[in-house]
Amino acid sequence: MNNPAVWQFSLGAVHAAMWGGSLLVALVFFSRFVTLRALSVATLAATLALVMLGAYVRLTNAGLGCPDWPGCYGKLSPTHAAEQIEAAQTASPNGPVSLPKAWREMIHRYFASFVGVMILAIAIQALTNRRERSGNSDDPGRAIGLPLALVLVVVLQGLFGKWTVTLLLKPVIVTLHLLGGMALVALLAWFSARHLQLTGGQPSGLRGIRPIAAIGLITLAAQIALGGWVSTNYAALACVDFPTCHGAWKPATDFAHGFHFFRELGMTAEGELL
Repeated sequence: MNNPAVWQFSLGAVHAAMWGGSLLVALVFFSRFVTLRALSVATLAATLALVMLGAYVRLTNAGLGCPDWPGCYGKLSPTHAAEQIEAAQTASPNGPVSLPKAWREMIHRYFASFVGVMILAIAIQALTNRRERSGNSDDPGRAIGLPLALVLVVVLQGLFGKWTVTLLLKPVIVTLHLLGGMALVALLAWFSARHLQLTGGQPSGLRGIRPIAAIGLITLAAQIALGGWVSTNYAALACVDFPTCHGAWKPATDFAHGFHFFRELGMTAEGELL
């Protein structure tokens, strides 16, 4: 990855210290003063809210409201970058940059940062419990695999969020960002259920539906991925009628073009503008 946008970090030292300091305070608070059970539920709720906030940012075309990462024109907030935002909006009044869009994008980033800190606090508490507790190996407070998986997924999700901006809404990156958010919600729901004692004592009859449940989960994940791909390629109105497409049950399609993953937004498979 020789593209400079892949490694971009736009915050200056002072603003980076301010943001990092606030996240460190939050990490200490969540790690020491919130129980793991309460933290797991709160993180799940916050992640659900974050997913909806991300959808709002996308639907209002605010994804490039701040075209750098993690700051806004190298500053901590749109207020600090008001001059640059005004200049960009003046140069392109119908472009992606405006002060309201910048605020929506940055609020999403602030919120995502704190969700990441909450997940890191879950892993810290799980590691602490593993060292301090002994005896019952089935104690959910001692399990470490799922918390570590959460940390891995949230790090990847943060990178996809960054590349969504710095690689200019590349469809495959935006779709992976969506799937990362869904994966976080699923893993946090599993983790919360474990700590709320909702996963034990299932009737033996439920075991028979596990294959069907697995098929349903895989199908749902595929449908979410397909929906994300339709959205990121702005193909939602390719068929303007329903349930047929332009009056046909089997319309003419170009599968190879429709699922060419490694191209820029708005480009054909040959790299030309759509």
